[in-house]
Amino acid sequence: MVISVSETFVHNSPCSQKLDRQQEEIKNLVMQLIEKNGLNPDQVKWNNGSLELQKSNNLKLHSLMLQMEELGLDLKMTKQTLIEIC
Repeated sequence: MVISVSETFVHNSPCSQKLDRQQEEIKNLVMQLIEKNGLNPDQVKWNNGSLELQKSNNLKLHSLMLQMEELGLDLKMTKQTLIEIC
């Protein structure tokens, strides 16, 4: 049995300059920011338009989110805890 607990936060960017880009352009931009922030691109998994990081430093992740916000991207973050009962 698996118990899943999720919290979702939606943050709309206050930036007046919204990006009007295609999904592939945004994906490439996010990957550039991931590498710039020192996150390991090998631990990044794209799943139907969703980005999954296997593990990360919270400070680097927060910095990444702030940089995406500066570019006018709206963010939705879901924190999930899975508890497996064996």
